[in-house]
Amino acid sequence: MIKIDASGLSCPEPLMRLKAVIDQHNEIELALDSQTAVETCKRFAESKGFDVTVTSADDLFTLLIKKA
Repeated sequence: MIKIDASGLSCPEPLMRLKAVIDQHNEIELALDSQTAVETCKRFAESKGFDVTVTSADDLFTLLIKKA
């Protein structure tokens, strides 16, 4: 599994980081601190055939992205 910390980054940087690795990995953990970035990255990963689980703690969101 690859872990990406995109917290503190504004759009579209979190999505660009996800796009750069999604075709090479079956499991990705993505840390975000923006609800907009969560929705954008989740939608993109699902469009590529991945299952996405979102968890949140305080102001940090974690997306667990797994190949379906």
